[in-house]
Amino acid sequence: MVRFEELNAETVQQYRNEIAQFYYGNMQTCSCLEHYTFDQAFEKIGDLIAHLTTNTCIAYGAFEEKEIIGYIWAYQHQFREELRMYVNECSVKDGYRSRGIGKTLITLIEKRAKDLGLPALYLHAEADSSDAVRFYRSNGYREERIQFRKDIM
Repeated sequence: MVRFEELNAETVQQYRNEIAQFYYGNMQTCSCLEHYTFDQAFEKIGDLIAHLTTNTCIAYGAFEEKEIIGYIWAYQHQFREELRMYVNECSVKDGYRSRGIGKTLITLIEKRAKDLGLPALYLHAEADSSDAVRFYRSNGYREERIQFRKDIM
């Protein structure tokens, strides 16, 4: 049975390797991060721990038994003239996808954003990650802007 709980700095530290593995896996799908390393992902999770320590972000984990099988991390961020909740990362372990775990994680963040009086959430997804794009669209998210890149070197 999957359980969901709000994460704190100590829990993230306990599962740091596993969460860094999620983050590393997601970064491997990024079109412009050919040389992203696990050490960089591990360091990024250190940033999550620091934000949790100072109460400047919100994170939830999905667990089966004692194994973490997914997580989400978000924080308040000014986007143009609107204070929103920015979803920095949402990841579910392979083999556990399409079971409603990601939907529950994103719903927990949406509820927290509503409780804080924030009008919207936003996030980024890789354009060529059709699974992620389909997931967010099916959960009520819509494209707001498109980012372009042209390699010149």
